[in-house]
Amino acid sequence: MASNSEIRLGIVGMRLGLWHAGAIAEIDGASIVAVADNVQGKLPGPNITLGEWADSLGADAYVDGVDMIKNADINAVDLCVSPKWRLPLVEAAAERGLPVLIEKPWGTNMAHGRALAEVINKASLLHMVEFPLRYFPPILELKKLLDNGPLGRPFVVNAEIVMGEGPAKMPDHWMWDPDNGNGAVNENTCHVFDTLCYLLGEPVSVHAFGASYHGAAPALPDGVVANIAFESGAVASVTGGSLGADILRTPTWLDVYAEKGQALVTGIEHMFDTLTWGRSDDSGEPNRHHWPNPRLRTLIVQYAIAEFVDSVRTGRQPESDADAGLKALALAVAVNESTATGEIVDLRN
Repeated sequence: MASNSEIRLGIVGMRLGLWHAGAIAEIDGASIVAVADNVQGKLPGPNITLGEWADSLGADAYVDGVDMIKNADINAVDLCVSPKWRLPLVEAAAERGLPVLIEKPWGTNMAHGRALAEVINKASLLHMVEFPLRYFPPILELKKLLDNGPLGRPFVVNAEIVMGEGPAKMPDHWMWDPDNGNGAVNENTCHVFDTLCYLLGEPVSVHAFGASYHGAAPALPDGVVANIAFESGAVASVTGGSLGADILRTPTWLDVYAEKGQALVTGIEHMFDTLTWGRSDDSGEPNRHHWPNPRLRTLIVQYAIAEFVDSVRTGRQPESDADAGLKALALAVAVNESTATGEIVDLRN
């Protein structure tokens, strides 16, 4: 547990790390004091070098993330590198006992994901998977409405998040490397998988349909519809992948049919902003609450990072932990397998 003084963060990976840096700048009591990236040259966005950008923050710059974790004057680590490169970074954080925030997706495959979890669990390390959607206000409010709330137990859910088609036409993108992103379903649809597990509990089976429609990675689908059964008896249908038109700005929705009513969560730019709901015995107009989205698309991470900073300060383990990461990863792997075989995948095996 850190003291009430400033939380001193080190970021590894300054492509997506720039998004995280923007969110950290919005949080009182948190600062970036070290950054690391092994790619030299100009950073995307600021058009300055890593060293120049670090100087503008008053931070130390490193070309090696493990070196930064071992030696920087920090009390937490933010890992914004793709999955393939994480294990030695997590091991370094565990060796020093530094709380660690890890970008989604959790891992490349189940063996890799379990190896990460083993390091973290063995060290009893405070950690968090940066699954942003579960921390958006409409999802937090929806969680209160379900189960013991006014809507009761959720029965059937329809959900969608489909990123733009650009990556589906880029075979050299790290997303399609089976030993790194392991496909659009793992890299992006995992947003919805985690949100569903947060709302519905333990997934038990998957039956999915789809294909590599644009062919960037023939063995990995870029468009899917996945039917997921949960231990609670709830079922969900998820549309995901990388087939969207960017002009529509990634419309995102989640429709819940529950024991005592229905709720709809909608938004754009990968972000939920509106919750509409009502009970089956209600009359008149439904309840509707809108929250303005963060002013920039890059601030999608702000709620999750604020949760991480608070957890570091209090010593409280966040709910989006290694187990949550493994569940979302298992769903992605199962969806890829089911689309290839046409068979139902039992997650309990």
